[in-house]
Amino acid sequence: MGDASELELVGAEDTLALPTITLIHMTVIPILAGSGTIFLDGRAHKTIYDGCSVARGHGATVFRFTHADPEHLERLLQADTEPPRLICMDGVNSMTGNAPDVATFARLAREHDALLYVDDAHGFGVIGERGPGELCDYGMRGNSIVRHVGETYENIVLVAGLSKAYSSLLAFVAGPTELKQILKTAAPPYLYSGPSPIASLATALEGLRVNRERGDELRLRMHRMARRVLGGLAELGIVTPNTSGYPIIEVPLHDPDDIDEVGRYLFDHGIYATMAAYPLVPKHEVGFRLQVTASNTDEQVSHLLLTLNGLAERFQMRPAAHATLARHTG
Repeated sequence: MGDASELELVGAEDTLALPTITLIHMTVIPILAGSGTIFLDGRAHKTIYDGCSVARGHGATVFRFTHADPEHLERLLQADTEPPRLICMDGVNSMTGNAPDVATFARLAREHDALLYVDDAHGFGVIGERGPGELCDYGMRGNSIVRHVGETYENIVLVAGLSKAYSSLLAFVAGPTELKQILKTAAPPYLYSGPSPIASLATALEGLRVNRERGDELRLRMHRMARRVLGGLAELGIVTPNTSGYPIIEVPLHDPDDIDEVGRYLFDHGIYATMAAYPLVPKHEVGFRLQVTASNTDEQVSHLLLTLNGLAERFQMRPAAHATLARHTG
């Protein structure tokens, strides 16, 4: 990351590559916050929370605001808090597949002299800038939620990685060159840890080439299959909190004690899903996550829906009135 083509992809002044997003959160958040104030989304990813905990240990004050609630955040920002001010949140949520109104949060950051820190681990590579040439409403080029909503990097720092869409051990911070220069001397993983392996860098470069040449066609395929899965769930009466149409689809369970049997049923029927079990999530959010990829086939989607039909006949899913509450970031 960092050459002209990749900088142009994310549209930032500069980028700094590190091996993982977790390393970035644990070191960059404390550096940006200093002894100032952090405003943390109530359902931010565990690794963001951990980074904020480290920052608190270094002297920062941390306030939590209701998940994706700009009005609550604005009330907190209006209080007399110590600068610098840092707003930390996810882009595309890793369980629900939904995204906050990043444009509104960016506006609040600029109005209150704060920095919006967005972890778009699950959006980068999937959603991107909008335009007349787009093939579907995921947008073009997969260059993150920041570009998807038409934002600039004014008062925004984007953190994303290539471990999801690109299957490569590499992550990056996108923002001004001044920030990059500070992090190169202040972030311990850059100074003291080994870099991403050469093999991972090679796969990242190859993935970026594929993205340039046919990424939008692959995203169109993924979009179509995600729509099939979501439509099939609706026909089966299985509720998901996914309202975005993005290819992360959570299915909450009515009885959290069913989680082991549900996981075994899916696995025995050839479906690999991420299980969200208690105490990793609260009992009312126990369920499983399906992730549609561009490598899946129509036949596999048909098999998935057939399996889910059998699952719904054996186990009770979460009622519609409660499923929208399941917004855990895992």
